[in-house]
Amino acid sequence: MNFDILKGRKCMVWTFMGNPRMYAALKNYGDRLSQVGLFSFKVDENGTITEQGVAISDMLPYIHQWPHITWLLTVRNDGISSVFKALREDTNGAQNKFLTELIRIMKKYPWCSGVDIDLERGGDYSTHAKSTTMFRNIYNAVKSYDSTKKVNICLPGMDSVNGSVGGENWCVYKDLNPYCNTAAIMSYGMAWAGSAPGPVSPRDWLVGIYDYASRAMTPEKIFMGLPAYGWNWQIYDTPENLGETYRGDSNTYYAAKNWITGKYNFTDDKPPQPFIPILAYWDDYNKVPYVFPQVYDFMEGKDAANYEYPLMDGTYNRHHYLTAYGKKQKRSFGTIYVDHDGNPDTQSGIVSVDDGLAIMGDKGKATYNFKINTTGTYDIAVRLCYPFWDKNGIYISIDGTQKHFKESRLWWPYWRDTFWTSLAKDISLSAGIHTITVSVDVKGVQFYGFRVCSNFSESPSAGTASFTLSPRHFINVDGKKCQPDRGFKLTCEMLRRNPDSALIWYEDFQDNGILDAGYWKIMSGSWKIWRSDEYSSSRVYSQLEGSGRFALNYSGFRDIHFRAQFAFPYGSTGKAGIFCGSLFCCLNYNSQALELWNGNTKLGSCNQNISQTSYANLRSNPNSYSIEMRIRGNTIRVYSGPTHTLQFTATVNKFSGGAAGYESDQRTICDLLRVGDAWTYEPYERFDVTFPDGSTKQYGRINRSNCTWNSEFQVFTLTSDIEESETRTESISMDYEFYHSGLLNLNCENDYTITINPKDINIWISRLFLGDADGFSILYYQDVDSLVYWANQAAYRWGLRGFALWSLGQEDLRLWEALPKQTDNSS
Repeated sequence: MNFDILKGRKCMVWTFMGNPRMYAALKNYGDRLSQVGLFSFKVDENGTITEQGVAISDMLPYIHQWPHITWLLTVRNDGISSVFKALREDTNGAQNKFLTELIRIMKKYPWCSGVDIDLERGGDYSTHAKSTTMFRNIYNAVKSYDSTKKVNICLPGMDSVNGSVGGENWCVYKDLNPYCNTAAIMSYGMAWAGSAPGPVSPRDWLVGIYDYASRAMTPEKIFMGLPAYGWNWQIYDTPENLGETYRGDSNTYYAAKNWITGKYNFTDDKPPQPFIPILAYWDDYNKVPYVFPQVYDFMEGKDAANYEYPLMDGTYNRHHYLTAYGKKQKRSFGTIYVDHDGNPDTQSGIVSVDDGLAIMGDKGKATYNFKINTTGTYDIAVRLCYPFWDKNGIYISIDGTQKHFKESRLWWPYWRDTFWTSLAKDISLSAGIHTITVSVDVKGVQFYGFRVCSNFSESPSAGTASFTLSPRHFINVDGKKCQPDRGFKLTCEMLRRNPDSALIWYEDFQDNGILDAGYWKIMSGSWKIWRSDEYSSSRVYSQLEGSGRFALNYSGFRDIHFRAQFAFPYGSTGKAGIFCGSLFCCLNYNSQALELWNGNTKLGSCNQNISQTSYANLRSNPNSYSIEMRIRGNTIRVYSGPTHTLQFTATVNKFSGGAAGYESDQRTICDLLRVGDAWTYEPYERFDVTFPDGSTKQYGRINRSNCTWNSEFQVFTLTSDIEESETRTESISMDYEFYHSGLLNLNCENDYTITINPKDINIWISRLFLGDADGFSILYYQDVDSLVYWANQAAYRWGLRGFALWSLGQEDLRLWEALPKQTDNSS
């Protein structure tokens, strides 16, 4: 029985580093290598190739030493997009020049096995056909010159067509498959100098890439790209203050080892910062090691000593965080002298009373008597609920002095819940009996009672979280106790988000298995709710399905921002989308377009690829589409996609508003409807930190123009009809960010409390790091175990050709002892 022990175990490297370890690896472990890209050639916009990098003459001894290796001439553009474009478009004959230059360098070095094409920054999907044609021309030119010469192509990591995380959507694996002998997929760089810290090649990214690539290309052609390097992200100050563009520095394995063994520090590798050997951790999910140099304590959001609702703990990609999805009213009453529920002493007209709750109907009036024992000054707070937008007004009087409570804003922080508000502040009440009278303004408002107290206050709250910091002495390289020279800094790792419209209604259909008739009305057709667990009493993933029209049971919508997420089941065609009054924003499966209609008049459209979802995937993995429209007066903006991309703007004459809901010609499924205010936004950015000395610092709030600020609810309203992004110059990264304290004078062996108070919702409290004020970091690196694990996955999970290591000389040289010799059974 013949068994090829090298099947799937090939290894490609590049000669980029030019350092002593690279030459040592070539000399001592060349028998472990099957393919080498000689990183010595660069192409410009004219198509001319020049020799830059490690000199070919320096490589000749190894080329003669290891004849089994496929030695390729690597030609790169160093990621310069204008070069890629010129070659692709054949600008001024650049592509033709490039092809002749490839032949020239192969003639100059006739011993070479072929070429390695490393062209990056090729643009979006619209360029894919011409990009493929360019690679076809390269392949044909090389083969026409010498059919035995090999062509390797370096490709960006993709998990689908148009699925590059770095915008390299010119690349379509299936189309390029015929035009290479081998392909090295550059699946390294998810984490980089300017990103949040993390694995350079995380598991989920690798799995997505090679699940796709192994189907789209011949697996035996593919090298899995793996990093030999890592990154060390400084997290004790901003890059600007550190005099850097990014907080990350590239590290070889041996640089990482020096951090771990205490040979490096952040004060130029000399005192005053101690030299501390430090523990490395193993990320068993991503199969990669990491370290926290000079960090004396750290914790995740879930490690809070205590936190209060509405903060909740969550997990995403194994990050444990705290966040609040909505604000709750925080209230204080001081001393409570009278606590009365909604059951009236007397009533007239229509008043519905049930278990401490009074609801005013036609001519409804309820009277409450209470006794004050001591003459004095008091506060009186009343407890109300506006259950819907048209149930929003009530009259309440104290001893004949009446106050009108009314809420006309459609966005509701907590008014649909019960809330407390002030009837009277610092009111003088004599000892004896007093009377509160509640009377109808708008039918349906709920009255839950009142309190007479010493000091009533209320405010919206996203909760608070308290953490205990416990710095302890480390042992330095000399075996002695050590601590920071100057003191500590605290760094909070947080995730902010772009603002969204102030919430009017959020519906994911997870609360009930039926449409609540109090909130919704079916206007036509048939609708039902499917639940992933029909009998669960908890909120579970659900879908609305059906055809026809249904709407919120309110007809006064006008200036709103309306979003929906939905999918077309197999066999369903026609239009589906959201409407407000006469406006209908929809996806039209038949025309493959996103469209906006006003009655029978189409106001605008743009092309949109729309696919149906098979029944097998409908419940668990539907092809979902997100569309939205923002209505401001007679101007309508239409957006689509998960990034809420503005697609077009239209104008309608004399729009009068109306009901808002969802409409579908044929059966579709919908798992999200969100209605927000067209002008008012909720920011997701600010949090405050209270330090052990009692001082508080504000973080994250962005300065904006062309808007007014509501300090009570921490929202802002535009004063002109512009996009929210135009109100600010600061961008929000949508990645984890770091926020830093000043110098903290703390002592090792003591415990300290800090409190984080989010002022906005949807901020993730991810991790806290207490480190040496002179510098601390997060370091991810690659070791032998990590590389061997993924090399085995390449061979035995996906059946690939092997792995390609970027780049030779950065790795732990012990790696090569763990890999098979290529000279025993080389092909």
